[in-house]
Formats: sequence, C-alpha cells, structure tokens
Amino acid sequence: MNREFALSLLTEKRELLKKILEYNHLDGATVLPDEIMNSGSAQRFLDNHRLIRKLSKVSEGYFDFDSPASRFCFCSVEQLELLRKLLCASICSQILITEIKKEQVTAYREFLGEDIYAFGLRRGSLYIPAYLKNRIVSSFSSSEQAVKESGDAVLSNILKNASADCIEKMGFKPESTVSLDLSDSDERLIFDCTIKILCLEIDSSCQNIFN
Repeated sequence: MNREFALSLLTEKRELLKKILEYNHLDGATVLPDEIMNSGSAQRFLDNHRLIRKLSKVSEGYFDFDSPASRFCFCSVEQLELLRKLLCASICSQILITEIKKEQVTAYREFLGEDIYAFGLRRGSLYIPAYLKNRIVSSFSSSEQAVKESGDAVLSNILKNASADCIEKMGFKPESTVSLDLSDSDERLIFDCTIKILCLEIDSSCQNIFN
C-alpha cells in the first residue's frame, strides 16, 4: 500500500478505512481461543490490544485500494445493477427524449423501468456532457443497443483499472461486448460523472469512499 495513501486512511479517509476493514473481516472483535480463555492469561490478552492484534487473521487480507476503480467492490451487486441502468438512461437521454415510436418507447420503459426511464428524460440528461454522450452512443450499432448496453460499456471501461482481486470478489460483471474508444480526459470525466450518479442517486455515503 502506498505510504501516502495509508496515512490518508488514518486521517481524512476514515470511511474508506472502515470499508477496507469490513472487506478484510477485521471490523469485528477478535475471539480468543478456548485454550487462552480458559487459562490465567485471558485477562492479559483482553487488556493488551497488541496481543489481541497478534491473534487477528490478516494473512489473506487485501488492502490495495489506491485505485478508485477497485473501490467499486464495496458496492453491492444491487447497487451496481442500478448504476448500470442509470448510466444507460443518462448516456442515452437524447434517444429517450426524441423517440416517438410507441413500440420503441415501450421497449425502453420495460428495460429501464418507469423510474429510471423518467430519470433519463429529466435530471439524468444533465450528468454527462452532450459531446461525451454522443461519442459513447456512436460506439453502438443502433439506438436500442446503446440504451441497453452503454452502462455496461462504461463500467467495463472503468473496471479495467480495478485490481484482479477486487473484480473477482465483486460479484458483478458488465456484459457489453462493445469497447469504448475514449481519450484519457474523457475516461476521467466519465468516471467522475459515474461517481456523481452513484452518490446522488443511489448512496450518498459513497462520496466518502471515492473522494
């Protein structure tokens, strides 16, 4: 772990530290083995935090969360699924706004759900700059494919910077086969927009994890 990052966990990133401890199952009290509890040494362990820490199992712990992309493993699968659809609605907001064919509107509503469809028509259109939305949408062969897969494509693009360990334990895998051709600045911008959607629409406490 980067020394500067480690120091930040002990100062301004306490919520992130809490998540890391939970991830490594180090947030609970250490249970003393029966042979210690039933001996005259039990109280010495209970009164000495250094001795207690020696009993904690940390050999398989993972603490490399310097990359913000790796921190998506702190989100639940349900949150990531919701984020995927909110991204679709935001990226494809212009498609949703201009589509007038009843069968296509119905298909979009059924895929996104009524609330997320309405989100795309209203405030969802404001999260991502128009030029970036157009660039992402142009990667797909049709408007329908863009509405269904653009969120997956963005999350795939972000998670390529996450550690293999975090991706393996995440329980969520984007399904889009479309690869986005974005500049470094566009990747940073779409990441920031994604975090805004996550924090403002799903869970405000995530702000303390990704900042």
